[in-house]
Amino acid sequence: MGKDYELWNIDELLKAYANVPDMAISVQAAMEHLFLFLEKSALLTCTISDGHGVVTKSSILKSELTDEGRLLASGPKNPVDRWLGSKGPQKSPPDMRMLEKALTEIRGRY
Repeated sequence: MGKDYELWNIDELLKAYANVPDMAISVQAAMEHLFLFLEKSALLTCTISDGHGVVTKSSILKSELTDEGRLLASGPKNPVDRWLGSKGPQKSPPDMRMLEKALTEIRGRY
């Protein structure tokens, strides 16, 4: 399977924005919505929330993604990176349509 590694770590990302609290709040919200989307869409092999929309696990390893999750989050120009770089995560609530569409396409292939 190859070496396992951390794909995302909310706590580490927030350290980069320690001096910019407004950005830190935005980044945290975007990452938490991403984590919840992955969990809700059954793209994780682990639980990352308390079941009420509160993220309880702040990092995700590559091995914690399902095969579909890896397709969504890996490779150049992958949908997750494209979503994170778009205006979708900056909206309140974040616009998940780009990820939803990519997941529909992935699931339509199999």
